[in-house]
Amino acid sequence: MTSRSGMIAVIGFVVGSILSVLVVQHFAPDENTKNTTPPDPLVVAPENAAEETR
Repeated sequence: MTSRSGMIAVIGFVVGSILSVLVVQHFAPDENTKNTTPPDPLVVAPENAAEETR
């Protein structure tokens, strides 16, 4: 394998990795927001906060 084909392979791998992450984020946006946003303390009672985040 020459250095030119090696560089093309590495660049292709990096671009493919970035595209795969973007595709996963595009098709599963709800799972990311549910896990990262805490319940609103003004709306949700502390007793029910665990049930709201599921």
